[in-house]
Amino acid sequence: AADQAGPDERVEQGLLGLAFHPDYAENGRFFVFRTVISSTPGAANELHDRLSEFQVSAGDPNVANPQETILFQQYDRAANHNGGDLHFGPDGYLYVSLGDEGGSNDPWDNGQAIDRDFFSSILRLDVDDRPGSLMPNSHPANQAFLGNYKVPPDNPFVNLTEFQGRTLDPSRVRTEMWSMGLRNPWRFSFDSLTGDLWIGDVGQGAREAIFVSRSGANHGWAYREGSINGPRRAAMPSDFLTNRAMQHVGPIYDYTHGSGAMQGRSVTGGVVYRGDKIELLHGSYVFGDYVSGNIWALRPGPVQGQAPDVQRLTGRNGVSAFGVDPSNGDILVVILGGQILRLEQTEQFIGQPIPEYLSETGAFADLESLSPSPGMVPYEVNLPQWADGADTLRWVRLAQSQRFTYSEHNIWPSPVGTTWVQHFDLELVRGDPTSKRRLETRMLLRTPSGHYGVTYRWDSPTNAVLVHELGEEEALTIDVGGILKTQIWRYPGRLECMSCHVSTPGTSGSLGFHTAQLHRDFTYPDGTTTNQIGALAHGGFLLNAPASLAGLRAHAAPHREDLSLESRVRSYLAVNCAGCHNGQSAGVGLFNTRLDVPTEQAELLMGRLRTHTDGNPSRIVVPGDLEHSALYRRMNRRGGGQMPPLGSNEIDEIGNAMLAAWIEGLEQQLTFVEWVREWLGDEAAENPLRERDSDDDGASDYLEFMTGTNPLDPDDFWRVNVEFTQINPEPMDSAQGVVNLRFVQPPNVAYEVQSVGSLIPMGNWQRAQIEGNETVFPSETREVELHLPISEGDDMEWFRIRLFQP
Repeated sequence: AADQAGPDERVEQGLLGLAFHPDYAENGRFFVFRTVISSTPGAANELHDRLSEFQVSAGDPNVANPQETILFQQYDRAANHNGGDLHFGPDGYLYVSLGDEGGSNDPWDNGQAIDRDFFSSILRLDVDDRPGSLMPNSHPANQAFLGNYKVPPDNPFVNLTEFQGRTLDPSRVRTEMWSMGLRNPWRFSFDSLTGDLWIGDVGQGAREAIFVSRSGANHGWAYREGSINGPRRAAMPSDFLTNRAMQHVGPIYDYTHGSGAMQGRSVTGGVVYRGDKIELLHGSYVFGDYVSGNIWALRPGPVQGQAPDVQRLTGRNGVSAFGVDPSNGDILVVILGGQILRLEQTEQFIGQPIPEYLSETGAFADLESLSPSPGMVPYEVNLPQWADGADTLRWVRLAQSQRFTYSEHNIWPSPVGTTWVQHFDLELVRGDPTSKRRLETRMLLRTPSGHYGVTYRWDSPTNAVLVHELGEEEALTIDVGGILKTQIWRYPGRLECMSCHVSTPGTSGSLGFHTAQLHRDFTYPDGTTTNQIGALAHGGFLLNAPASLAGLRAHAAPHREDLSLESRVRSYLAVNCAGCHNGQSAGVGLFNTRLDVPTEQAELLMGRLRTHTDGNPSRIVVPGDLEHSALYRRMNRRGGGQMPPLGSNEIDEIGNAMLAAWIEGLEQQLTFVEWVREWLGDEAAENPLRERDSDDDGASDYLEFMTGTNPLDPDDFWRVNVEFTQINPEPMDSAQGVVNLRFVQPPNVAYEVQSVGSLIPMGNWQRAQIEGNETVFPSETREVELHLPISEGDDMEWFRIRLFQP
């Protein structure tokens, strides 16, 4: 279904569910739920949720016959909350899950509707045309396919004429529904012993819920979100929770949003374990959380209504489904991205135990002074990630005979044996360095099997103890200008370390160990001050080392007011957001905050939210509008929906103020299309060609846009003044002269001098290795002068200057 996955394959679309008929071995029938671009009455060439039947081919039982029988396809106005799980129940009927259509707060009021569409429900369908089954009521989703499925006669809403005190037309009731009031039940399963139907329902901003459903059950959305009031609480009937006729079935268990051992942000429904390998799990419902990575076992209470016992078993990010090995009952765990893992009991610890105290790790020769052991090399980054106001120190150790692999734009792959150490101090009296307290020291290690991280919490001025694998928290009293406040400090568990450093594609390793962070001078313990990348290259510690440091981009700190506001914001977003929002991660939004992706291509400005719905004015960033800029709103709050989602309990006031200033200032800045319309008219704006030269002065319209010149005046264009200075050769192989380049660098525009050895045939333009050829986006216009030395015997070389924006 990849060719029909919808408008953007990075959201909750594509192939979502597959179920084999109970008699598949004999009849070869199987069923698929997926999203497609199709047409139904009133919705032409739009996103639809489609349920279809296929069969195996006659000639090969391992190959499907592409002939498709559609059961229904329902118009869906949003990309998310599609549900899509399929299972045959113990009664032989096909059960299908559908979400509430998408968006926030149930915008189309589907959660409590049974007489409009199929959303927010578990459907129960007869795909075998059993005697007594009923034809479904006609609906745009099925009217072209009537007869391809039937409705079991004992479905709970058959012949229903009244619902929650209002009269219904029985011909409009969705009799396919078995239970309802669900937000996004994208994973559910049946207990193979009892037949109970377990649902993992993804919550909104507060709760993730586990339901044990039943015929006619109303699980409450959007009156309720799990066990608490939901966004449509005001519309909830006064007796909804107490009147049995309302059929409300609350969650057997729900949990809050967060990064703790018993928290998460997107439940992945699981399975009831009926195998015999892990005795302690028998009868437990094993489920997980896609975001936090926690995997839990839930054992219902011995008495109905009693709270269940829930224990964390392990963790793995990206858990998208659970299954059962039919040969032995083992639980299988599906990891989005292509892995199927088997849940096994660890009988004993394998390998070397993790040292209990920091002093036992060998990382430091002296803990009181934090003097590193030989081989542990200090380094600094250009822009530290926000750490709730803490100051950090960093060291790295490279295993003997190993080297880092240099990359200009990506995180440097780390060889086996690499160890990174990061230490955190926090001022207990803001602005008073003498009040600093040592809080924690983290270690990230690269082993033959991958990375793992551990945290040590300082319990005295001279030592730190290993933090529990699930992490810990501590309440600190902070003096802010004479006012005492409580700050919760989170000591991350091992799974949280992996959530950032390993689990997201493109981020395996130390997030701060890459070119834009390391491209800076550093004073080493021997007193030598030099560029960190240059030092690593000179010492032979880099594979694919750069031939020159000229032009390498470095992250810009918020206080660098000599640099443009946009370049500082883009650096801030790259450091704090690109671990997830990097164009490689499914399900985390459609924008890309990597530094090497220009703002105009990053889908930040007016970028659609993953949960976007028609009529919703919010976007990733709305120029001049903080209220509807989701990026700012989520970074400016703590709790449900905060960004970054892990590792922070405090708002970065300086970073957010900078972000706010940028968003507000965008209202006064013209996009290229707007600039074309202002200068060249509406017709040109309909086809805004960058390479077009409207005044034939040799400068493209886009160059004139960046440099602020008049695209209609052939005498007004960006110029480079070139002069040659003759130098008397002494000795003969010394410089013969210097070509001087002088030009004006506009604000928020960087330059790159490039060179090539031949124009015929054209070679590859490369960054010229000359002094001053640096990637800098100034906050104000400045004069630039560069010098190209020319020596006797030099081959022919051509130069050009490229201008670009952040």
